[in-house]
Amino acid sequence: MRFFSLILTGSLILLCGSFSVSAAEALPLQGQWLTDTSGRTLLDPQSSGLTLRHGELIHIGDNSAASAQRNILMKIDPATGQLNAAPVKITVAEPLTRGCFGPLLTAYPDWESLTWDRQDDTTLITVTEDSSNYQLTGECASRYADTNATPYPTLLVKIKIDKALSKAEIVAVRPVQFPAEAKVGNFANDGIEGLAIDNDNQLYLALEKNQANAPMIFSTAYDDNFWQDEQFVKVKDTGFILPLPDGGNHPINGLDYLAHPDSSHPGYLLAAARNDNQLWILDLSRQQPPLVQSLEFYAPTYSANATPPCPAYQKLDNTSIEGVAVSDKLVYLVNDPWKSQYLKNIQCPANAEHFKLFSPLLFQLNISQQWFIQ
Repeated sequence: MRFFSLILTGSLILLCGSFSVSAAEALPLQGQWLTDTSGRTLLDPQSSGLTLRHGELIHIGDNSAASAQRNILMKIDPATGQLNAAPVKITVAEPLTRGCFGPLLTAYPDWESLTWDRQDDTTLITVTEDSSNYQLTGECASRYADTNATPYPTLLVKIKIDKALSKAEIVAVRPVQFPAEAKVGNFANDGIEGLAIDNDNQLYLALEKNQANAPMIFSTAYDDNFWQDEQFVKVKDTGFILPLPDGGNHPINGLDYLAHPDSSHPGYLLAAARNDNQLWILDLSRQQPPLVQSLEFYAPTYSANATPPCPAYQKLDNTSIEGVAVSDKLVYLVNDPWKSQYLKNIQCPANAEHFKLFSPLLFQLNISQQWFIQ
């Protein structure tokens, strides 16, 4: 990694100690509640993955969601945050139900991210995290023992959809093997939380944290033969030096790819640092340190006539961003209502019901030219 001087308007400063560039001020973002087709705020979908496909956001939640919200895909209008159609149930192809991972896939897998195959718009890719309630036995256990992480392997999963996304079926699975030297550790609920595919067909996997309590980013080649068998995907450590300010808890909980305006540049990964209210912009060319964009999140109250009156927007005490989706000009973010913390957001009584329902919010920010420093 090379070091360089920044001559800008003073809005960016170089933090040599953490090998990162940091935005001087937090950017305020006003969110909108995710709502169903009738305009009602969603009940506890536990948002964990978000991707943008053909101008439409696709959402997936984890297995701590309300029962009716588990194992479904939701299509969302990015302009309004409202569902475009009824949720689509994720089914499992019959041969997979008889395979090693059938008991997990046919129950409520802990889905933790979502992206789509840029060469095939009828393929979605997701990943499992906490599978500690399941175990492999017999030949399956011996075949998939060497995960170098949790006993039950992390699973990359192919979901086949149609053009309109009116049906969704799991048709292929690949377990993940981490490099032993990465020291990922046996942390069932601190696994892969982000997926992204770049323009060179590299699939990136963002690990929440390893044995050293630090996030990591892994990668693997993604080609036409990727889903042809159920052998381990042997991912490699990208070696990114991430912008950790200290030894505290700073996990990555969302990921997507941003192309550079110059096609000769490999582009960027945008990573959501959930506990820090930050977006990390990571240069795939390694020519510049990571840029850290601090964020402040605000929820609409719809309570101007309340007694006592409330501001139109309130600053959130806890947001917990877990979904990142990139368009040509915007970045969309969705939060995972953290059950132990979400009620701390209640400031206006007239707005309390949204938080009690653990309803998520959709935020958007403009892609800044300052991210494309050369």
